[in-house]
Amino acid sequence: MKLVALGDSIMKGVLLRSQGERCHYSLADKSIGECCAERLGGECLNLGKMGCTIEAGERILDRYLDKCSEARYVLLEYGGNDCDYNWQEIAQAPDQEHFPRTRLEVFEEVYERVINKIKSVGAIPLVLSLPPMDAEQYFAFFSQKWEEGFRANVIRWLGGSTNTIMSGHELYNLATWRVAQRTGVQWVDVTSGLLKGNHFRDFLCDDGIHPNEAGHQLIEEAIIAYLRRQKMIA
Repeated sequence: MKLVALGDSIMKGVLLRSQGERCHYSLADKSIGECCAERLGGECLNLGKMGCTIEAGERILDRYLDKCSEARYVLLEYGGNDCDYNWQEIAQAPDQEHFPRTRLEVFEEVYERVINKIKSVGAIPLVLSLPPMDAEQYFAFFSQKWEEGFRANVIRWLGGSTNTIMSGHELYNLATWRVAQRTGVQWVDVTSGLLKGNHFRDFLCDDGIHPNEAGHQLIEEAIIAYLRRQKMIA
């Protein structure tokens, strides 16, 4: 069975490796899509890209649409970058209006277009929900080298709490469900598995946004379990 995986750094297989106070990004030995394909006795073309938004993802899809026609399933994982902001700009101008990298209505419109393109070549799109994030840890990570005034500016713009980051993230997560419903495709909940037991931070890297190896395994399990429940695989 052949799979194609489209998405951002999570689908690509990016992990944050920490060694004391130093950290760096690297790739997992196998991505989520590759692990799923292996369990299904097939192969996966991983087209995930770090920093990818849904609009960039559509451009990648257009280049590889013929490859999707050869696949049974196409895994889609977008939203984590789309809901993000240019935090440096906000820190420098907290009194100005700022928007996510992809506005919500554009995110949904383009996502629907991506899904319909995949359906048009006979492949089955599988829309993944977003893994949970740790907003407090994410804020600490991206602002760690800033002066205190810049951090205070962002907190003020957020209304006094980093929870606002998480709320925005959840808006885009809910949008993935709406898009799947409107286009009549499968929506795979990978969020719940990471939230069970109230220890979701154990499944995230130190940047608060990338699942770690254990998180990757839970996402893989959620995808396989979903396909079995829907009788899409044996």
